[in-house]
Amino acid sequence: MKKLSKTKTEKLKKLCLELIKENNLVFFDELFVFSDIEPAMFFESGLAETQSLKDALEINRAKLKRELRLKWFDSTNATLNAALYKLVCTEDEKRALSSSQSQKSSQSPEVCTQEEYLRSLKEMGESLNTTDTETQEMT
Repeated sequence: MKKLSKTKTEKLKKLCLELIKENNLVFFDELFVFSDIEPAMFFESGLAETQSLKDALEINRAKLKRELRLKWFDSTNATLNAALYKLVCTEDEKRALSSSQSQKSSQSPEVCTQEEYLRSLKEMGESLNTTDTETQEMT
């Protein structure tokens, strides 16, 4: 592909900035959806390295994140509340949350053999019989 002139590159950069701002774009790839800009032309002209375009995308990302956090703050959805808490909590609180989760997941129910299970059933049955016998003797 032929290298673009400085004037054409500046026009393309200006167009990209307008598209980013008007459509609240957050990724370079979205530029190609909202325009007839060819990805090869965009990347070969060095526009992906342009700080003003990167900054415009970053500003839109920051705005989007803020809007989401505000929605999560007002939400009664427990999942969203937990996600927001994880974003704003301290490192100690994060460790406490993750360690309690790992403790819960690592605690598996005790597994016993068939023989142990049958023995426990027998003991429960004997215990019930003893209780029934004692109750009958009292009456």
